[in-house]
Amino acid sequence: MTKTSRRRSREQIVSSDEGLKQFTMDGNYRCPSSTFLSQKFDLNSYHRVVARKGTGKSPAKSISSLGFSHTGRKCSDLDLSVLGQSFRNYRIAVNLVLERVFSNQSYAYELGREISEYHGMMNVILKKENHLKWGTNNDFGKLVHERMHRSVLETAARIIHSDYTRRKLVNSLLEILVVDDEHTRRLVINKRIPSDIVRLLKDTIAIKAAGDFHYALSACRQVRRVLRDELSKSFPLQENRMKLRAHELLKQSVLKNQAEGFIRNLINNWHQSGFPFEIPVFQKDTIDYSASTENATGQGYWFSPDPQRQDEIVLYIKTPPGVIGFEDDSHSPYRSHTLRLRFLNWFPRKAARARMMAEEVRFRGDLKRSVELEFRAEKYDDMNQQLYNTIQIQHVTRELAKERAQPKKNVERIDQLKALKQRLKQSRTTAPPLIKLTGNRATLIIPFMTPDEKILSETLPRIGKKSKKAGVDRGLRHSMVVSVKNGENGYSEKMIGRQELYERREHLRQKSRILMSEVTLKRNNWERKHQGLHPPAYIMKKERELEAVWQKVRRLDREISHQVAAETVWFCEHRQVKTIFFEDLRSFQGKRGMRRHSWNLSANLWGQMIEGVRYRRNTLGHRNGGICMVNPAWTSQTCHVCGERGVRVENATSIMERKGGEYFHCSKCDEYFHADVNAARNIMHVQQSKPSVVLGRTT
Repeated sequence: MTKTSRRRSREQIVSSDEGLKQFTMDGNYRCPSSTFLSQKFDLNSYHRVVARKGTGKSPAKSISSLGFSHTGRKCSDLDLSVLGQSFRNYRIAVNLVLERVFSNQSYAYELGREISEYHGMMNVILKKENHLKWGTNNDFGKLVHERMHRSVLETAARIIHSDYTRRKLVNSLLEILVVDDEHTRRLVINKRIPSDIVRLLKDTIAIKAAGDFHYALSACRQVRRVLRDELSKSFPLQENRMKLRAHELLKQSVLKNQAEGFIRNLINNWHQSGFPFEIPVFQKDTIDYSASTENATGQGYWFSPDPQRQDEIVLYIKTPPGVIGFEDDSHSPYRSHTLRLRFLNWFPRKAARARMMAEEVRFRGDLKRSVELEFRAEKYDDMNQQLYNTIQIQHVTRELAKERAQPKKNVERIDQLKALKQRLKQSRTTAPPLIKLTGNRATLIIPFMTPDEKILSETLPRIGKKSKKAGVDRGLRHSMVVSVKNGENGYSEKMIGRQELYERREHLRQKSRILMSEVTLKRNNWERKHQGLHPPAYIMKKERELEAVWQKVRRLDREISHQVAAETVWFCEHRQVKTIFFEDLRSFQGKRGMRRHSWNLSANLWGQMIEGVRYRRNTLGHRNGGICMVNPAWTSQTCHVCGERGVRVENATSIMERKGGEYFHCSKCDEYFHADVNAARNIMHVQQSKPSVVLGRTT
């Protein structure tokens, strides 16, 4: 019997390229706008029969006029190739703008400052620069059409603004570190970024905004990462051929003084000559039409309802120069430079299903659930109306332009179209869309306006005025533990979890660890013996299997976050909660020995759940979701009644401390509380020490 052994721990196998990148200032926890709600639509090839979920029918085979058969795949290879070329040209054009701007650092800094002070479309600032203008024969004219060039400038301006903000924070941090060697030493040695350094940096921001603390935290992490890399490169390898870590190097008596002097010189050099920033590069497979308008044909996209297929909409995309579409459609405003795709407008079907379910649950006496379903139906109907308003505006505008171009103008018809256009513009319309390409799937993302007060007052009349507050704790045994304060001493609690989904998720993660170990071992062996050669089929097969497992994990992540967020939102909504306080785990780093609990708290679905709650509460009329992030320090170890420190115990009768215990025991009150419930009650009171709490910010 052969004994198998692991050469290295599984935690060390997980590789990361984060050290090679510079994080953007907004990160993954940015607060989305409360004005729009984004919905996704899968794009299909024009001749494909779109599958309709719930009908029990799979897409039938159909033969297009060009002789291509389309079966279960959403987009054909030809459509994907044309769309991929469009994305490639868009990406090259954005990087061309960035390259020209950052060729002169002082020019890029001044441009970033001007963009940061401008309120409106950022592409207006870049359009003034002669070397960035579009021309039929220049570099931009060969890559993108004129209207797409506006979107290119808007995307580039956002990147320039983000880089400008990051540079300002990093330079401010260098000014703090150059005068205080102790701050520098703590920044490099400590496992966590010292919060006092982050606050010092945050206070240097002139215009306060949501997320300032985490922008400052991101700048501190960037400087520390580069410091540690330079420190490990500049000192010789040890006997075991492994580089010393930065905190080990600064603690050794032999090399401590040398390392501290090296860091001091490095900080002084950066402060005088500048930090070694990297030029930002745009690498996403997306086309953002945010600089476009919804009432012109030249914007690069065009909607048209399909008269032959119910609830299906044809999307015409204008291809860039040199990329010829495969269809010459008389209905397209772009003639031969057109890519035709279609998507299913699922709003009417979802709204009808929600109303049917609302009637069923109302018949069973569940009034709360019926309110939720009725609101869902009204929300989908409103979005459907917004979508068709947008389509009507596009078609009316085009028809009006045709009438005005006629030699003999029909004044009466022109006046009718102008009045209709004005009426449609006054009604609520969608924002410009975003097209995203991921593998073999293309997705259309359309932002919609949130429901207005009329819809909220008609569908949520029984909920009443919202004035209460709630605290939410991330439990070790439950996804969310919600506590709502009723009056002086009354509380309503709910422990929300999806244990069966978590068990499936953990099983897949365990499988991914094993596959990751196998892939890493096989890759290392192959590269050692056959350096520079392409890996064989058996290694590629294992990598595909690993990617398939991770796709399943991501799907479970989305399902868990959706279910938990929906249940949390409606639990609070039915109890008239105005503000929800979440513990801020964005900078959480688990202590030694926590192992699985550390992973569950930090790298879990907490961020997705919070964004899901924020999104759903935006639809219910809460500004920024009515969410505040608070510092969770000591909330799990403090009694919510008397404020004294307590201990975690195993059950409601034990007094012996146990790490990670389910219950909390306060020796002063001689009371037992569920540990997560006690933490949730503490979280909603954290802001009382600082009454200037702002929605979306950390107290």
